[in-house]
Amino acid sequence: MTLSHVELQRLYDYFLGEKIKEGIQQFIEQDLENPDYEYITDCIWKTDSMIGGIGGYFMPADPVKNPFPAGIKRELYRPLQYARSDIDLCDVRTFARYVIESSGMHLESACRLFLREKLPLGELRFNSTTLGRAVQKIERLGEFEEHIIQALYDFVAVYNRSKHEINQDPSRDRMFNAYDAVVSYFVVRVLGSIILQHLGEQESFICYEINND
Repeated sequence: MTLSHVELQRLYDYFLGEKIKEGIQQFIEQDLENPDYEYITDCIWKTDSMIGGIGGYFMPADPVKNPFPAGIKRELYRPLQYARSDIDLCDVRTFARYVIESSGMHLESACRLFLREKLPLGELRFNSTTLGRAVQKIERLGEFEEHIIQALYDFVAVYNRSKHEINQDPSRDRMFNAYDAVVSYFVVRVLGSIILQHLGEQESFICYEINND
């Protein structure tokens, strides 16, 4: 199984750390090409917990069990719970696009929060800003290194495809596969963690226990 998008390959090669790559490869090396194979996700959530902060590993896989029913934390972290649900309870091979879309919603929320905190009247101006526009505004602030901004732009390209380019032809390969989804998830977790730590969000510095519910 190979990555389907040049941006994801670049993010995997040059942005993700070696420990995260090891966790991804441990998952991908399973027999994912066999649709009847029931894959194991322990390595994903163990790797996720190494990043720290609130990620899918912290949340129950069942989205009915919602630890953040309201407020900014719901906006930030609920999408990561949906991503975990699509990986653990559904099938990431079939739901890859939705994992990427949910992951992107977390990053979009983190970027909006960053703009609300950094710019005057931000809360009024940036509640509905798209991820792409948010990244452009963040770049102009000059608070992040170039490789982080490039990683944000690379993910924006993939995220936009997950929302707008749906393959309607069942005879063609899917636009996204399990490898794409897992790499996207970890790219978002690392970027989200960088942004939230830059804002001093306390939970982003904590490593929690893995939730096995």
